[in-house]
Amino acid sequence: MASLTDVRVFDAFRRWGYLAADLDPLGYLKPLTHPELAIDGEVVAQARRCYCGTIGAEFMHIPDPERRQWIQERLEAAPAPADSARVLERLTRAGILEQVLQSRYPGTKRFSLEGIVALIPVMDEVLDRAADLGAEQLVLGMSHRGRLNVMVHIVGKSAEDIFARFEDVDPRSFLGGGDVKYHLGATGDYLTAHGRAVRIHLVSNPSHLEAVDPVALGRARAKQDRLGLGGASRVLPVLLHGDAAFAGQGIAAETLNLANLHGYAVGGAVHVVVNNLIGFTANPEDTSSSRFAADVAKRLPIPIFHVNAEDPDAAVRVARWAAEYRYKFASDVVVDLIGYRRHGHSEIDDPTTTQPVRYRRIAELPPVWESYARRHGIDAGARSAEARGEFEAALKRARTVRKNPLLHQLPSYWDPYHGGAYNPAWEVETAVDAGELRAIGEALVHVPAGFSVHPKVKKLLEQRREMVQGQRALDFGTAGFHHRTPSG
Repeated sequence: MASLTDVRVFDAFRRWGYLAADLDPLGYLKPLTHPELAIDGEVVAQARRCYCGTIGAEFMHIPDPERRQWIQERLEAAPAPADSARVLERLTRAGILEQVLQSRYPGTKRFSLEGIVALIPVMDEVLDRAADLGAEQLVLGMSHRGRLNVMVHIVGKSAEDIFARFEDVDPRSFLGGGDVKYHLGATGDYLTAHGRAVRIHLVSNPSHLEAVDPVALGRARAKQDRLGLGGASRVLPVLLHGDAAFAGQGIAAETLNLANLHGYAVGGAVHVVVNNLIGFTANPEDTSSSRFAADVAKRLPIPIFHVNAEDPDAAVRVARWAAEYRYKFASDVVVDLIGYRRHGHSEIDDPTTTQPVRYRRIAELPPVWESYARRHGIDAGARSAEARGEFEAALKRARTVRKNPLLHQLPSYWDPYHGGAYNPAWEVETAVDAGELRAIGEALVHVPAGFSVHPKVKKLLEQRREMVQGQRALDFGTAGFHHRTPSG
């Protein structure tokens, strides 16, 4: 029987251990020394292993003792052996896909997942466990970070389909679709580790990152209601958030507030914060008033699991708990997957301009699949070569495609619906006089006397002046630059 001192030690670590956990692969988010953890006792080392490793759990704010007990039992139990072969396979494929995209389409926006590719085995585990517990469909809402990787490795779209969109093989298919490489939705089927099929519905999402949250949950609720009794078990909603957006965009907090309202409840959603500890060019201390981007979720009595993305086994363990907790308690749960961003915000910006120290440190880190393979004593050379060969072959095939394939196939119940008639009278004249556009352009690229411009920005301004003067073809960036004038 545990002594009173031992009970107090574990209680302190259950409450505050997450603050001292090893969560940031780059070491910027340093463990805090909490006064209540500066205690003596025979079980201190054991409690620290449970609560201050690469998983930091916030759950003591939950008033229900049964739920707290459920969580602490899993945190304090010996970890089950990981399926390291499957985890490595997921990590390798995700990482190699990003490398192929980076090498073949440099300077093209894709919002890489490199630095946090543990998301793919996390999603794999969520789907596997949820399917065991009754899930037949997954409604997935996410913004653009890692979206292409998720389309290939979770939704089930072929790499060839994704590459074809970078090749612009069918330019007219882009009309009216926005930036279709990472905004339009997709549907597919996912085969779990235990051989169960889950239908995936990836919801379309505009650039306003968290706008998709209530849409995805609304779609999940509609599907659940359509299925009737047991619908909440058969349809699982998962939302993937960016860290800065989750902390800073009000729609995320508004959506969280719907979780337990009768008219909106979906039997619990799994929230994964794809946390690279940087928002465009801003550090966490400049984007969030609290230690963690996920702190906004503490308005609800739900668990928040912070986990270091460089420890994929820990991330997969947390993913399993998240799925099980959702099904056990019909509750939301948050997984804060903390990693880094290997490239710039969208691969067309140079992060060393604003984050030189951080990116020198990132350049020294190997891909996580390499470090994971070494940790488990596995030779990943053949596996990575096979994945690279597969994606290179898909790239060659994509370059022969003449029409982009459809990524999103609407269910048959939409068949009776047809678009309305087009009325040419709705068209209006939108042209602007060329002289006025040139004047606006010159004003936008003008540099005040005595102002020192960064060399890279100066070159960009010179290129835009050439576009304004008709010496260079106009690009979309400059067109958008003109659009965002004070008058409109």
